[in-house]
Amino acid sequence: MRQALSLLESGEPIRRLSLEDGGDEDRLLRLPEVLRLTGMCRSALYDQMARGQFPGSIKIGQRATSWSAKAVRNWIARRVDGL
Repeated sequence: MRQALSLLESGEPIRRLSLEDGGDEDRLLRLPEVLRLTGMCRSALYDQMARGQFPGSIKIGQRATSWSAKAVRNWIARRVDGL
């Protein structure tokens, strides 16, 4: 979480996923990008998914999953608002 906030405050361009931007644009995020944006480790992410506290993944192949950028963006926004 702190890592995600640091990325947002660093001033680095986050064109692919922005809390202010993005509007109706959606895309699929793979696990490494979700982990980078949220600041969580893999086990914490899957634990929160199992408890219904993080958006579920989308199966895009036999062994490939992804997440909706909108869903992840909304999850991050709720965390930032809750601080």
